Amino acid sequence: METPSIEADPRAGKVVKVRFRAVRADLTLVAVVIIWGATFVSVQNAIDEIPIHSFHLLRFGIATLALLPLLLWRRPRKKSLGSTAVLWKAGFLAGLSLWLGYSFQTTGLLHTTPSHSGFLTGMAVIFVPLLGWWLLRQKLQKRVFLGVSLAALGLALMTLGGSSTIDRPPPEPDVAFGDLLTLVCAVAFAFQIIVKARWAAQLSALSLTLVELFTVFLLSLIAAVVLEEIPDPRQLSAQVWGAVLLTGLFATALAFLAQSWAQSTTTAVRTAVIFAFEPVTAATFSWLLVGEVLSGWAVLGGMLILAGILRTEIGENEIGDNEIGDGQKR
Repeated sequence: METPSIEADPRAGKVVKVRFRAVRADLTLVAVVIIWGATFVSVQNAIDEIPIHSFHLLRFGIATLALLPLLLWRRPRKKSLGSTAVLWKAGFLAGLSLWLGYSFQTTGLLHTTPSHSGFLTGMAVIFVPLLGWWLLRQKLQKRVFLGVSLAALGLALMTLGGSSTIDRPPPEPDVAFGDLLTLVCAVAFAFQIIVKARWAAQLSALSLTLVELFTVFLLSLIAAVVLEEIPDPRQLSAQVWGAVLLTGLFATALAFLAQSWAQSTTTAVRTAVIFAFEPVTAATFSWLLVGEVLSGWAVLGGMLILAGILRTEIGENEIGDNEIGDGQKR
């Protein structure tokens, strides 16, 4: 009697490989969020001494200079004119949306409260699947809605339900106008994620990030010249330079390079939900570094955001071609 042969399903190995790459990318994004959270306090202290566009001018200038030697050392293969055009288009759009996000967020804080700003900025987690459906014609999934909803609710509890931060009155109170500006900021940040979801798999992560950061540097230079009095770098305190170097090298060059790489193998929605965890890491480092006390609502909100992240990860056997933010390399 012949023993029936058992053939392994080749699709199973492919699914495992795809999932491993996606989880590895998601863990990279978690590391990015931890870096951003760790630098939050230093950035807040620095912008009390230096205008915001001037700060970004230095931050993104250092980040661009840090990545440029890597590009020259790697000597990437020559690309066709079309590929070069796509690179500059994608990098410019990502950089423009990133600069708009920072600019609208900062201007909004002049008119609204930090708690409103934190919540509305986090609403990028809602706009990413909507923009993906509208611009990329990608389908929405129930699992995605549940994960996004949990993250949004967690953000609301952390920022509006009695968070650890004492709400300071804005310098020029006009909450409705400030909230509107901050909402535009959230759309801009969401668009940056969508841009990378669209092109990250086709382009070198290093080249894409370099063009993106250089774009933010140029726009910050223009804004600083037009809107601010650029301070003499020699007059800046050690605290400001420490924040500039810390954010420029780690929270900008390394973080956005990691985002570009990760989004070539994970989805835009998972990126957005993981980024929604940033207030949790920022609050944690504020507690560790300056002794800020976390409220019960803030802790509960953080747990809900974590649940939203896990929900977008669990129950997915394969990443489909039509899923929101599909960035798989094929």
